[in-house]
Amino acid sequence: MKIYLGCDLFTEGQRLQAKKVQDALENEFKEKINLYNPADNLEINDKSAGFASGADILLADYKRLKESDLLIALMDTKDLGLAGEMGIAFERGIPIFELYTDIRLTGNDRDDKLREIKKDVFQNDFLYINKLITGLAYVDKDGNAFDKPRIYKTSDDLIEALKEFIAENL
Repeated sequence: MKIYLGCDLFTEGQRLQAKKVQDALENEFKEKINLYNPADNLEINDKSAGFASGADILLADYKRLKESDLLIALMDTKDLGLAGEMGIAFERGIPIFELYTDIRLTGNDRDDKLREIKKDVFQNDFLYINKLITGLAYVDKDGNAFDKPRIYKTSDDLIEALKEFIAENL
């Protein structure tokens, strides 16, 4: 199975998060998967080694994405490149599993928070995520709903869901 690991690779936190997911899947499935992490493609992403144009980056990553069987989308930094990759994957019918770990996503069961938001929407303690992007976790391009959404709040939950999906689809 070919897997594309999409994320903002410009911050240490995102690179570490991506490496955690990558290592977990490669350790579990070994040679049964071919996981592409753009951060590992030094021809286009070693910023200290030289220049890669936008076209170079687009074409290198697009080649790998269009051949993929699965896109993992690490969305914590709301990277525009990742949003583009997600749109391409959706149009091509490539399953997308999303991770968004912001702690402001918790507490939606707290009446005190909900009461205050109703009084003053600017006291909203929850985070808005563009629904076009989160919608990718609920249906495929033909509108078929998934049994459960493919969006997760922790990397551990994402990894477990990916292990299950990959094992079922190898």
